[in-house]
Order: sequence, then C-alpha cells, then structure tokens
Amino acid sequence: MALISSLRAKGPMPRHQLAAASRLNAAELTRALKSARQMGVVAYAGEPESPAEADTPLVLTGRPLPPPRRVAPAPRESKPHFEPLLDVWGIARPTALRRGHPS
Repeated sequence: MALISSLRAKGPMPRHQLAAASRLNAAELTRALKSARQMGVVAYAGEPESPAEADTPLVLTGRPLPPPRRVAPAPRESKPHFEPLLDVWGIARPTALRRGHPS
C-alpha cells in the first residue's frame, strides 16, 4: 500500500526515489515491487518494449489491487500437550500417563 500510495501521490519515479518516498527498506521495496508487478498494478515505463534500467520510472498501470486473500488457519488439536514440557522440567507423572518419553 505504501508503494502504491507513493506512486499515486508523486507520479512515476525511479526505484531509488520510490524507496525514499514510500519509506520502505530495500528488502521491503523488492518484495512490494515483485508482488505489485506480478499483480499488474505497477510496471516500468515503456515495459515490455524496452528493458528496465535503474533509472527507469515505475508507473501505476491503473489496474486495481486485488482483494486480500483469506487464509484459513491451520486446524489445532483441542487438548493441550504438556507431556514434553513436564519431562523437560523433570516433573514426575504416573508411568501410565507417559507416552513413550524416556525419562
């Protein structure tokens, strides 16, 4: 969103100016640009006719950002597992409750 907001507010700009305008570090900017380009939201000016260079301005394509995907959380077992923790702490339990953990 910072990347798109910066381009919307200040217009086309090269990568180094975009990093300063969006206040993203190099790794964040790289990930944001990769995602935005894959979604078709951002492109290099003149792409695909000419290869992108360091000073090639990035532009918004006018394509809307797709809605965020909803990811279902991984199912979790309902009962907690304290046996390994009790073993590490050295808390004794009846041998019938131990599940093959060597003492």
